[in-house]
Amino acid sequence: MLNEGDVCKPDARPAPESLHSDSAQREPSPHGDVRSVLRRIADIVEARPDLRASYEQAKKIIRVFRKPAFYEITQRCNLKCEGCYYFDGGLGELVPEQSDPQVWEEFFASEARRGVSIAYFVGAEPALEQERLVAASRYFPHGNIGTNGTVRIDPAVPYRVAISMWAGDDDTDRKLRGASVFRKAFKNYRGDPRALVYYTLSRWNLQSARTVAEMCRDNGLPLTFNLYSPTATFLSKLRDGHANDNAFFRVSSAGDTPMFTDADLACARQTVLDLMDEFPQTVLYSKPYNDWSTKPGPLHPVDEAGVAPACGSRIVGSMSYYGSDLKPMQKKCCTPDLDCRNCRIMSGGWSTKLQPDESDLADEAAFALWLEMVQAIKRIFVYDHPDRAASHRKRPS
Repeated sequence: MLNEGDVCKPDARPAPESLHSDSAQREPSPHGDVRSVLRRIADIVEARPDLRASYEQAKKIIRVFRKPAFYEITQRCNLKCEGCYYFDGGLGELVPEQSDPQVWEEFFASEARRGVSIAYFVGAEPALEQERLVAASRYFPHGNIGTNGTVRIDPAVPYRVAISMWAGDDDTDRKLRGASVFRKAFKNYRGDPRALVYYTLSRWNLQSARTVAEMCRDNGLPLTFNLYSPTATFLSKLRDGHANDNAFFRVSSAGDTPMFTDADLACARQTVLDLMDEFPQTVLYSKPYNDWSTKPGPLHPVDEAGVAPACGSRIVGSMSYYGSDLKPMQKKCCTPDLDCRNCRIMSGGWSTKLQPDESDLADEAAFALWLEMVQAIKRIFVYDHPDRAASHRKRPS
């Protein structure tokens, strides 16, 4: 049993269809030559025929992610999160948003014809422009909406609703997000089968993780975890001794930030393990992914420019990103101002695991753990609406 008093205290490529479609196009790649990877997998499956069914299922799951696209639905938001990935993350000038619903409709229709397999709806707060989400729902077989949960998304939208939650108590929520909103998110989405709570762990909120797990259980919502990761802008403000403001750098200082130390990562790892054991019907996660994502040091190898070329969320190959003016944007990744050396965000971590690396292919046991991670990716990122397949077949052309 994990009690609040027991929690750790913080320190003062196109590839074959069996692999992620963009993994081979990210260079250099830790995954090695695709043919070598496939040969190694074939050897493992031959030695462990009991893994064949899971591997075939993993290939089907990975096909869902074969051509992803990111769409900024709006540049508006109703919160001010500390170190915001969007507004305080190299946003630059706002673009003139496309306001014509018919233009959005035609745009999504053209994207569907392009073969987008899963659409990620991001921006500032997508729930503030729901007409655009409803339009998208007529075209894409799978979708994932990142939201803070303060506005309920129309039940007509049959996609995964990923509720970003940063605290389980009022003081910490106000500290991290500028307002206490976690209870409102639970009220809005209680029992909604589309919804999943993404609890962004940080050194400031580990003590509230169990409270959030209990609330998820009591409100019929699954729970998964993200790891706070700083933007380059946030780090530069710390480095330069930037004064606190009333927006996205309200409370942090060089000696006190939400960022993890190695000791904090160990605490986060143990906290998640304990919650997985105590709330098995609520927590959707993976123990091998938890081990990997909380290891000390950079999660992704970086080049001389400080960029992680092989990260799975790089906007390369068939992966695309569009602003709310519906124009393509040339971005490093789906959260472009994140500092790659310190990035542990779940989108980059999980997408990197869509293809096994050397450690995942070290032996049969390691490969079995990778297959478990792929199953977790499906449960976390994809909502299979019972009528989705039929409605998608009838979508307008």
